[in-house]
Amino acid sequence: MKNRVFLIPALILCAFSSCGKGSSAPASSAASSAAKDTLNIGLYSEIISMDSAFAYDFSSNPVVIQVTEGLLYYGKGEALQGGLCESWEEVDPLTYVYRVRSNVTFSDGSPMTMEDVLFSVRRYADPALASYLAWMYDNVASVEQTGDWEFTVTLKQPDTLWKHTFATTAGHVHNKAFVENAGDRYGSPAVGVLGTGPYTFTRWDVGSQVVLDYNENYWNRALEGEPAIKRVVFQFIPEDTTRVMACTSGQVDFTNVTPVELLTDVENSAAVHLVRIPTGGLHYMAFNCKKPPFDDVNVRRAISYSIDSGSLQNNIVKDAGSLTNYIAVPESLFLFERDAWLDYQANCRRYDYDLEAAKAALAASAYPGGFTCTISVDEKSLSNSVALVLQQALAPLGINASIERLSNDEIVSLQFGAGIDDRGVRPYDIGLFEWYSDFPDPSGVLVPLHISTNAGDGGSNSGAYSNAEVDSLLLRQAASADTKERTALMFAALDIISAEAPYYIWTHPNWLFTVSNRITAGVDTLTDTWIWNMYVKNITF
Repeated sequence: MKNRVFLIPALILCAFSSCGKGSSAPASSAASSAAKDTLNIGLYSEIISMDSAFAYDFSSNPVVIQVTEGLLYYGKGEALQGGLCESWEEVDPLTYVYRVRSNVTFSDGSPMTMEDVLFSVRRYADPALASYLAWMYDNVASVEQTGDWEFTVTLKQPDTLWKHTFATTAGHVHNKAFVENAGDRYGSPAVGVLGTGPYTFTRWDVGSQVVLDYNENYWNRALEGEPAIKRVVFQFIPEDTTRVMACTSGQVDFTNVTPVELLTDVENSAAVHLVRIPTGGLHYMAFNCKKPPFDDVNVRRAISYSIDSGSLQNNIVKDAGSLTNYIAVPESLFLFERDAWLDYQANCRRYDYDLEAAKAALAASAYPGGFTCTISVDEKSLSNSVALVLQQALAPLGINASIERLSNDEIVSLQFGAGIDDRGVRPYDIGLFEWYSDFPDPSGVLVPLHISTNAGDGGSNSGAYSNAEVDSLLLRQAASADTKERTALMFAALDIISAEAPYYIWTHPNWLFTVSNRITAGVDTLTDTWIWNMYVKNITF
């Protein structure tokens, strides 16, 4: 992520954050939202980058996927469909062949070449880039051109998740010459990106909005027809009340983050409706397992026992998620051997609220008298409320926790290892993060969060957790085509993970979209893979 995350000055963000609480959305948006061909979307934070290598959060992704396109995409029923690839096949468990479309152009009219495709794919895996998506390429042995419009990916070992990679932003194609000419400014407000998608980058007004316009050179327009929406304005409105008011007043057309305390306002509005999308995700507390005192398993267990999860669910989380049974796989991902998963969930190791057990665990640690620490959290109201609950829960143990509130780009940077030192130690104590499976598979949460190779710079293992046996179990399940064997191996890994408690999973979340009633299609039917395929070209008024 070095030199790739474009930090936004706090004074600029103040215009839409809590220092403007109670105000309405930007006045200039009201007129534009009334335009029949303009869609206004309210985002909860400034985007991080227009570069798909770093678009891995829920503000950046909805913007980036309109401009750059993937080799594959998720279609109806989460089925893989051809995007910039016209076809593909799994030749054997180690070999995947992709045939690329020969008629694609970038938005400036220049043709997409195989050189662009190979450059883009190899770029995600380049350690020097430290892409947030690099972990998806850990098992790739080579990417080689094998025909005029064909390339072959060879894996180091069989991997059941690989087939999904090109349906994420890790399969998006960029113009090689444009990227190289832009250098470290690629994806920034000054440069933007050059893609093949139906919309083009027009401008990024720091602290305010990103504007995209229809790509008149769109290669697929003859087949898909003209979209109803010709301009998209993504407005940055971090303050929850302001953002939801902007929806109910008609100043923006929808937002993908609706706080639970405002659901009544949304449900009582005649102008908008609520869309609930169950997710394959987790909201969790990551303990920095390489940094004292959190390198002590008894400290992690003590904190886990100190939290009243039932009270947290009933009083804070509510409709924003469902009560977890302390398992790092949400029920929505029980996609095979479901009965076995349900049985495991019912009988897995639990950290039910037990203050005496918490005190006993802390007494068994190297820090029986307690300690001071910091809880790092983003700007969303829900996670801030959870941080306050955690702070209060730790006080009876003699643990004095302060709360560090960070912007979205800062919290995402921490989650992916920003500031990691030469020993591989991340700079935070406890981070409140979120993870949503990139793929319709339970190992889409298990592998990225727990395998040790993902603990470094740019890695998604935000607990910096390392266990050789867990690594082996996760690699073996990924290589198996037998669902019973995969399930048993994942259970064995989960047994170890639960005992060592690198994370405390506090909810399995729902997405709560506030949507204008003037939108007639393209939002209400979104599924959990919306982060990869919420295409504005499919939205109509």
